[in-house]
Parts: sequence; structure tokens; C-alpha cells
Amino acid sequence: MTRVFALLAALLVLTAALPLPAAAGSISSGSVSVHCDFPGQVVEAGETATFSLTATNNGAPADGSADQIRMWTENYAGSRNWEMRFVDGETEVNRVSIPAGGSKVVTLEVETAADTPVGEYPLKAHIGDGTIWLHVTISKTHTGELGTLNLLVTDKDGERVKGATVEVYSGSESEPFDRVMTTADGRISTGLPQDVYLLLITKPGYRSAEKRDVKVKCGITTDAGTVMLEKSSYAAEVTVKSSLITTPAGRNPTFEMTLQNVGKADDTYRLSTGDLPAGWYARYKENAGDTSDISEIFVPAGGERSLYLEAIPPYGTEVGDYSFTAAIESSSDVYTEDLTAKISGSYEMRISAERYRYEADMGESVTFDLQIRNIGNAGALTGIRFEVNAPQGWKATVTPANITSLQPGESERVSVTVVPPSSIVASEYKITVNTISDQGELSDDFRIVVREQSFAAIAGLLLLGAIAGGVWYYFRKYQRR
Repeated sequence: MTRVFALLAALLVLTAALPLPAAAGSISSGSVSVHCDFPGQVVEAGETATFSLTATNNGAPADGSADQIRMWTENYAGSRNWEMRFVDGETEVNRVSIPAGGSKVVTLEVETAADTPVGEYPLKAHIGDGTIWLHVTISKTHTGELGTLNLLVTDKDGERVKGATVEVYSGSESEPFDRVMTTADGRISTGLPQDVYLLLITKPGYRSAEKRDVKVKCGITTDAGTVMLEKSSYAAEVTVKSSLITTPAGRNPTFEMTLQNVGKADDTYRLSTGDLPAGWYARYKENAGDTSDISEIFVPAGGERSLYLEAIPPYGTEVGDYSFTAAIESSSDVYTEDLTAKISGSYEMRISAERYRYEADMGESVTFDLQIRNIGNAGALTGIRFEVNAPQGWKATVTPANITSLQPGESERVSVTVVPPSSIVASEYKITVNTISDQGELSDDFRIVVREQSFAAIAGLLLLGAIAGGVWYYFRKYQRR
């Protein structure tokens, strides 16, 4: 029995000599108290409420070292999609070391969702075994509003990059949700629905860059910061004055473009086209009036050259739109431009008559036919009407007075009647018939020869005969004496 008591005593001495285990991630219940001067804050939805929490370690140290105290939060219905974090400056933390009897200020950031309805929302913060209830009141919601995304694009030297393309991708989508270009000061500002986006930034002459996990909140402006692009050794920037050229049938549409070497090195660019319509031919020229074509062109670094791409359609090409691609190849890449040649029809009217010179007696009418033909291919001639310009005192009518519509290839006849006045002097007169449509007008001149009336000629002859007879009578009478 004495031996058993001795063994127990030895075990008690050994146990007392061993160190007690340190607290791992927690302290004894009730050892931490948490205080906040302002546990309730009012913000708009999408803004961040910041709470300064004072945590005090009321426990006694087990081994003289500070306890490592875990921190976490709980949120409730209505604030499930909020983001909460403990921070030290800009660093997110989840544990704090507070010496026994000491205190430390801990910052809790509560980032609310922009579509949170107006109302008051409770949340609970834990620091070790200490807790505190906090309250966030939403004074204004931004549900349904677009958020604003701002971004600055520069090069490695800090110069603003104009004309960079920023493609905005949502989730795992393969096609961009939005596409914008930077302004002269290298910035973009665009409205987007609330989501997390990937930004892909590209510009000819620069290596592309991307920015991930850009969070846009509805009704809130998000500054995505600055993206720097690095210049490529070989690159080009192609600018087309107009990618759609409209020309009438029978003419060759010519596209004017500028080729700029935006790379670091001189380069020779190869020129070609693709997807030309059947029977078409295209050629590059350095000047619009050149008859020879070129297949490549040298441009020094930083330089630019003017180019003209002439598209030559086959004879008899019908009215319509014809698309193809201009391709300019540098030492590292191929730059393409989609072009469209629009062949338009022409509105063309033709007027014809059997004769352009007619004769009539004084007071006698003259009637002749005109044939109106639509020889264009653009569409119907509409609202055709007539105006006759004749000397003063003449009367003129056209039957029918108008033609409502005349389709391509069709023709109509009208009758023109002119009546010279009875007292007119015999002579040749000009009249003009103006044919006017909604698409244009055309004029034709006609000559009318007015003769003297037949009884006047007979009277003249009789008068001349009487005079001659009188002369003969008197001559005979006085010759005998």
C-alpha cells in the first residue's frame, strides 16, 4: 500500500513539472470583450460601412505570451451576398494577437451589395469568444441601375494610348458583352450591368493585356485602375476612309486608306485581298490615278503611306452590295478590313419623236407624239409630268398630262398639241417640251414652221394680176396716141 502511494506521488510531481498546453486559436470563454463606439451606420447600397472594434483580452496568460485570437462574422437574411473582412490597413486579416490585459483596435469593412433594398440589416462580429451586434442601414438602393466602369490605358512610358479596344467579357462567355475604345486621353467610361468581368485590352502595334475579376456594381462607379500596354516590334495600323463605297454601274469603286507603321522597326507590308466576288478583280495603287498596281510597300518605323484599293467589277454587274476583304500583312501579323462596294442603279429617261420639225398654217394646230422610255436600272420613274415652253400667244396641251409610274424597260406615248395664233407672222418658231419626274428631268426642242394662209396668197396673186392688167391697158391706150 505504501508503494502505491509513493507511485501516485511521483506521478503528481511529474505532471506538475510538464508545461501546460497553449491556447490554439481560441481562449477561455468570456476572456475577450468587444466594444464599438458607433455600432450602427447608414450607407447607400453598394457602399462600404467601416466599423472600428476595440477588442480587450481579459484572460490571464498561461505562459506569458499573447493569445492568437480568431475573428469571423455572421450575416443574416437580406445581406447574404455582402462581403465582410477584417483589415489592418490594406491587408485582410483573420487572427489578432492581444496580450493579456491589453486592447487592440480592429477594423471591420462591410461591403454592401448595390441591389440591397432599403432597410436595416444586423450582423454579428466574433473576436475569439467575444461578440458584438452591428447594424447597417441602407438609405438608398440602386436595383436595376447600370454601374459605371472606368479604366486608363497607357504605354510603358506613361503616355496615354488612344484608340485601344477594351473588350468586356462576362463570366465564361466567348463573345464580349461590350466593346469600347479609349479616348484621346486613354480612358474609357462605360455603363455595365452588375457582374464580375474580364477586360481584354488590344491595339495594333501593342501586345494585348487583360484585367481579371473586375467587379461592377449597379449604380456605382468602379475604377479598374491603369493597364499598361507594351509596344510590338512589328505592327501596323490601317485606317480606311470609308468601308462602304457606292458607285453607279460602269464605274470602279475605289477605297482610300492609310497604312501606318506603329511598330518599333521598319517593315515591308504585303498587300492582298480575299473573298472577292466571282469575276471581280482588285488592285492596290499609291495614287488614285495610277494604272499600275503594287503588291507590297515599305514603311519606316513611325511613318505612314496612303493606299488606294480599286475594285473592278465585271461588265454587266447587277445592282447590289458586294463585300470582300483587304489584307495587309506585316512581319508578325495580318491586318484585315471588311469592305463593301455598293453598285447602284441609275435613273435614266429618254424622249424621242418621229420628227423635230413640223409645218402649219396660221391658226392651224400641230399634233405630234412623244415616246417616254425608262432606260435606267435603279427603279421606276414616278410622277412624270410635262411643261411646254412656246412663244407668247401660243396654246399647248399634253395628253395624258402625267404618268404615274414607269418601270425600267417600259415606255409610254403622249400627244403634244400646239396652236399658233391666227395673227402670227409666217416664220419658224421653237417650242421646248420639259419632261419632269421625281428622279430628274429632260428637255427636247421642236421647230414649227408657220405658213401664210392660202386665201391671202390668192388675193396677192389677184392683186398683182390687176396691177399688171392696168399697166398693160394704159400702155396700149397712150401708145396709139
